[in-house]
Amino acid sequence: MRLTQLLVAEADKVSSAFVARHRMHATDMNTLIHLFVAHRHGHPVTAGSLGDELGLTSGAVTAVVDRLERAGTLRRVRDQQDRRRVWLETTTAGRRLAEQYFAPVRARSDEVMDQFTNGELDTISRYLGATAQAMAAHREFLSAQGEPSDH
Repeated sequence: MRLTQLLVAEADKVSSAFVARHRMHATDMNTLIHLFVAHRHGHPVTAGSLGDELGLTSGAVTAVVDRLERAGTLRRVRDQQDRRRVWLETTTAGRRLAEQYFAPVRARSDEVMDQFTNGELDTISRYLGATAQAMAAHREFLSAQGEPSDH
């Protein structure tokens, strides 16, 4: 478990260094990453679903979407069938920025994975998948709890 905590801490530091280097808000980068991954998997994103996924209020979603739209990394696209619905998409510049984040991480991960057999990688993959599911379940549990009563 300590190694998982170390991995998460280092990933947070990488993200912090990246956003500092690009003079961004952490929420802006989290939003771009979420949209980038959703786009890759063919999952459309609305402002409401973005807020739900990232735990943001509607006001915070509006602020981050406005900032990213002004920066040219995100665009709002009106649904052709239901004009009331607006989809959020990364622009080419937004995808390029997300790729600048992921490409070096992916390259370093590939170097590490080259040190393991396919069987070992299967075990690691099962562990990481199960851990990600456990973390998602815990996040949902915490979200359902609401605010702590001692505030």
